[in-house]
Amino acid sequence: MKPMRVRRRFVSLVAAMFLPFGCANRHHATGWWADGSDYMVAADHVLASQAGAEILAAGGNAVDAAVATAFALAVVRPESCGLGGGGFMLIHRPDRPPIVLDYRETAPAAASREAYLSQQGRPIPGKTKYGAWAVGVPGTVRGLLHALEHHGSGRVTRNAVLQPAIRLARQPDSVIADRHLHEASLDLTTTGPPIVEGRFATICRTFTRNGEPIAIGDVVDRREIVRPLQAIAEHGVAGFCEGEIADRIVAEIRSAGGPLSHEDLRNYRVRTLEPLSGDFWGYRILTMPPPSSGGAVILQVLNILASADRSVLVREARSGGGVYQHWLVESMKHAFADRAQLLGDYSTEVMADVRRMISPEYGRSVWNEIRRSSASSPNAVRTLPEDGGTSHFCVVDRDGMAVACTESINLKFGSRIMVPGTGIILNNTMDDFSVDTEMPNAFGLRQSERNLIRPGARALSSMSPTIVLKNGQVRLVVGASGGPRIISSTLQTLLHNLVADKTVDRAIREPRIHHQWRPDCIYVQPCLRESTLRTFLDHGHALRYYPFSAGHVQAIQQLDSGKWRGACDPAKGGRPAGR
Repeated sequence: MKPMRVRRRFVSLVAAMFLPFGCANRHHATGWWADGSDYMVAADHVLASQAGAEILAAGGNAVDAAVATAFALAVVRPESCGLGGGGFMLIHRPDRPPIVLDYRETAPAAASREAYLSQQGRPIPGKTKYGAWAVGVPGTVRGLLHALEHHGSGRVTRNAVLQPAIRLARQPDSVIADRHLHEASLDLTTTGPPIVEGRFATICRTFTRNGEPIAIGDVVDRREIVRPLQAIAEHGVAGFCEGEIADRIVAEIRSAGGPLSHEDLRNYRVRTLEPLSGDFWGYRILTMPPPSSGGAVILQVLNILASADRSVLVREARSGGGVYQHWLVESMKHAFADRAQLLGDYSTEVMADVRRMISPEYGRSVWNEIRRSSASSPNAVRTLPEDGGTSHFCVVDRDGMAVACTESINLKFGSRIMVPGTGIILNNTMDDFSVDTEMPNAFGLRQSERNLIRPGARALSSMSPTIVLKNGQVRLVVGASGGPRIISSTLQTLLHNLVADKTVDRAIREPRIHHQWRPDCIYVQPCLRESTLRTFLDHGHALRYYPFSAGHVQAIQQLDSGKWRGACDPAKGGRPAGR
């Protein structure tokens, strides 16, 4: 049989095998997008979107609504984010410069790289993923309250902003397991250490049924989280970082021999940073600086593609053609290679390399090296010289303020430690650090020495909240969840909107691909066009298939009519809310 016929049979067979599984456009969800004239919230759970919209209706601004949305997500998306995690918030203010709030988790003061190595100097399996040593110092509560105090409208109180979450938590039937929570419960019961008894028994009692996965439609009792939410409403940061809640968190970690201390909770500080920015076809792109890697990768890929023939890029992007997809893959290879070798926590040295990574000149030089008809080897990818537990949501208000916010506890259910009596699930963000630069993390990513564990540092992240402006006005607010697929999912949704001119409800349903330099393969969704799969194979690319979603995107776009269109990835089941 001729090679081409073999390849065609392979493509058809694999596509048929995976067809029943998840691509966004194969989910028969309803109500996953909506239009509004005044304001819009797009979160990956409808109750969280409604919480934000409630605050906007009461006169709050986009930041007030974002804080309410985030606290509500802590109740209804416990597998993805919450009080025990961290995140990034990008804020566009019409009358002032945009800012980034970095409330990413930090390494405890008593944590060191050596603590994660065996006597032979090798990484101890699972120590950064599960249990007390996997937990970074949580930043979510400080980050959200900092945003409210310094960038909120002042028209709604802290107590009012927390009330939607408290109300949800008090209702014993408010959290109904959907497909995403069911799959997280399945992961909880089938991977990692046993959870039925011992240190993970608390999370087991709530999110499994005697060690078996919860079913879609099951009721999940979240009333325990009322205690910390009420403490935060009444006492602010002190309600979480001091007193009973802090005592319970520290006691749980210390009882398992972990390093987190009261001093870690008290000494945590939110960082205010300037967003990365760049221009693409007349649009201004605002996105994340380190310790997020997403912004640098997105801007670098846009700069590479900006050198392509515009008419060809538009035609191929609109048709989903294989030429466009090949260019995108080769661009992502270069950008992810730079990510792996250069990025880490925010510093003068890291930012110097970031500025070179995202320069238009560097983008043009990379474009000139991309092979137009064949895949490049990962060893041939040029880099600059050396010198899937997350939730994303978007908010726009009636005054043109916009928020893109991504929060995480890292893997599903984080460290798998749920603090007794609080409903708080603690992150496992220590797995985002490097212990060994040759050892990939849970997402298969290799990291540089700049991302090695050290006390007080913030781990490299893929979270990529992004805002696009046109003539100073918000055109698009977008971001995603899903580990490193956050970057590629956000990037492709942006390209579908700006290049292919697809509205956000269509853009987030397009099949997506992912390449992160190493391993040297393209991850594709089975619903990708057969002609594109053939192009990949003809160009020498290796393929792997996602059986389910390739990241979950939430986005808001301003339409030509002036209305806001919010869209939530059908694969995670969210719905927007607005007016």
